[in-house]
Amino acid sequence: MLNLKRFPITILILAGFLILAAAVLLYRGNEFGQPLKDELHAAEKLAPLSPEDLLQQAGRFEKRVEQVTDNIYVAVGYALANSILIVTPEGNIVIDTTESLAAAAEIKAEFDKIANQPTAAIIYTHGHPDHILGTPVFVTNNNEVEIYAHTKTDAFLSEQFGQLQQILNVRGMRQFGTYLPEKYLPNSAIGPGLRFDHEIISGFVFPTTVFSGELQLDIGGVKLMLIDAPGETEDQIMIWLPEQKVLFCADNYYPAFPNLYTIRGSAPRPIRDWIDTLDRMRDLKAEYLVPSHTEPVYGADRIYELLTAYRDAIQYVHDAVIRGANQGKTIEQLVEEIALPPHLQAYPELRELYGEVSWSVRAIYNGYLGWFDGNASSLHPLTVAERAEKIAGLAGGLDQLREAAGEAILSADYQWAAELADLILAAEPGCNIAREIKAEALFKLGESAYNANARAYYFTQSLELSGQLEPAGELKADITLAHQLPLDKLFENMAVRLNPETSLDQKITAHFMMIDTGAQYTVTVRRGIAETRPGLHGEADLVISVEEPLWKELALGLSSPVTALATGRLKVEGNKILQLKEFFDLFK
Repeated sequence: MLNLKRFPITILILAGFLILAAAVLLYRGNEFGQPLKDELHAAEKLAPLSPEDLLQQAGRFEKRVEQVTDNIYVAVGYALANSILIVTPEGNIVIDTTESLAAAAEIKAEFDKIANQPTAAIIYTHGHPDHILGTPVFVTNNNEVEIYAHTKTDAFLSEQFGQLQQILNVRGMRQFGTYLPEKYLPNSAIGPGLRFDHEIISGFVFPTTVFSGELQLDIGGVKLMLIDAPGETEDQIMIWLPEQKVLFCADNYYPAFPNLYTIRGSAPRPIRDWIDTLDRMRDLKAEYLVPSHTEPVYGADRIYELLTAYRDAIQYVHDAVIRGANQGKTIEQLVEEIALPPHLQAYPELRELYGEVSWSVRAIYNGYLGWFDGNASSLHPLTVAERAEKIAGLAGGLDQLREAAGEAILSADYQWAAELADLILAAEPGCNIAREIKAEALFKLGESAYNANARAYYFTQSLELSGQLEPAGELKADITLAHQLPLDKLFENMAVRLNPETSLDQKITAHFMMIDTGAQYTVTVRRGIAETRPGLHGEADLVISVEEPLWKELALGLSSPVTALATGRLKVEGNKILQLKEFFDLFK
């Protein structure tokens, strides 16, 4: 037994103080007050999620420039994504530039108060628009700045601003609630909101240096390691400062259940790679963790715990889907069955405020097995309209379906009301009553939603249906961005812009000659498809000469081909003006 008489009273008092201090530190293991070591168990007692949780999330991105350590600062709350400053004797390093020139200008003004010096380098953690569109603000006075990114970023950007830009714009506007009044969406769960113009893209600057694997830099005496970190995107990188123990984790960690699938639409995310990336992040034993969304995290133990819980949640969902698929279960069965275990489900940093487990289950299943669920009845299902008509017949007709949808609204069964409205609209697309019922149902679902993306999507589509919001129009690049887009991607985009009906009986080959760069392309329209190839192939019906920047403007609808022909900047051999117009008309 310990003999207390052997210890001087001062030592006992000091010991008691240290024990008390340790208890306080454990209890205040994070800003929400859960004990550091016991948080996973204490979290099991938390209440279910509600819209109030989304309101509380705003505290994580209160607008400020926070000093992380001696020479590192992070601008939080100015836009959806953060911008990060590393001060060096040779100039400033900026990691990510947000989605907005206006936000970037605010941030630069604050950064200038800290270190008013030229930008030495810019690093893109990945190619999502909320990380890259403010770049021109940090590249001033014709300052030549090295811009670093992953090798895959260029292709990723070309896809976003190319073939899929129209649908990504529509769905992205809905997901982030860009046009919603603030009262409907208090924040976006990982930032205050997206400050992005959904009508025109301006201000983007392509990377000057790309890498894969690992790239070591020394800028102004600051040693940085840029490391492959596939996760939320395949071009994701993390930045590690080994001497300062600072890890910039990009979007591979933020304090909410991650978007293993995003409802604006994306290719399957590399889930296994994301888990591996989190393991490599844990192994670094960082003392400072700076995400590209929300606030920094301090302390090696706290960071390790967060990353462990995060990777465990992702792996749990992934493995549950694989187990269920191997048992022959369908997506719908798995969506109904799979949930995080209680200790992770209620863990504060894993609340489903941004991503959702059910969306992730669907994405993982489809990523591995595709659309077919293994049930032969699914091979050639009825069309939506056919199914709607047959169900209406069973119910006694569309009037009965409309009555049932109205009753569902009155009984607050809003999901059922929305689904009944969809059936009615499939059978009778012009039914205003069904549109009104669906608009009301989606609005009510939005009111009760705690997930920021779901909430924004519900409200936006509801207001579109009721005529209070116009759906997003076609997204256009400005001329500066158009000139930077890769030429081969613009020709690839021509293929999906072809009108298959008007071109079904056509066979036309056009040679394009870029008179300033020497680049040459062949576009062959052949019975409903457009084959695009670099170089000159086959006999040409049209030979078109144009400078590359002008062609990029023409391809994106930013300049008029009539004006270009009239001024001689666009030329067609043999003066085949009518044939040229007919060719261009095939791509409208």
